[in-house]
Parts: sequence; C-alpha cells; structure tokens
Amino acid sequence: MKFIEKLKNYRFALMVTLAVVVAVVLSGASLVLYVASGAINIDLSRPGYEENRKDTAYEEDESPFSSSGPITTETIEDFTKRLQKLQSELHGMNNFSADAMSDEALGL
Repeated sequence: MKFIEKLKNYRFALMVTLAVVVAVVLSGASLVLYVASGAINIDLSRPGYEENRKDTAYEEDESPFSSSGPITTETIEDFTKRLQKLQSELHGMNNFSADAMSDEALGL
C-alpha cells in the first residue's frame, strides 16, 4: 500500500519518464526500420553526399498546368497532351521488376 501511495505522489514525474521512454523506443524502432528497409541507401541528405546532391538536378521541362483560368479548346488539348505523356510513362513501368527501385526510376 505504501508503494502505491508513493507512486501517487510522483505521478507527474512518472508520466514524464514514461513519455520519454516511449519516445526513445519509438525513435529507435523507426531508425531500425529506416536502416532495414534500405531507405538509408538513397538518402542524399546524409553527410558525405554533398557531391551527389550537387549532381542531382531536378529538371523542369514543362511549365505546370494552371488550375485556374478559362476552359478553352487549347487548354483541353494541352491537358490531354500532358495526360497522355504521363500515361505513356506509367505504362512503360513494370512495378514487379527489380528496375522499379533503380536510381533512374526513383529519379536519383
């Protein structure tokens, strides 16, 4: 009985301690999953990859499609052309092959 009464006196400290323990355990689990999944191998934000980051350039070949404005024949044709281009790229991918995780497929 005295132990339970002492716990009641220190319940705030116990709550903070348990919250820190839970945070440490969940952070450790996420780090284990990060390493085990292989995501660490494609993470360019890690130290030592500065040169690779400089080589990685995001090409913006087209201007983004405007989500506002009048609907005209030209805008419909532009949207259809963009959609067909994306669909053809998607149909060219094979989701079940090993190439799906290649650097080129991931845009690295």
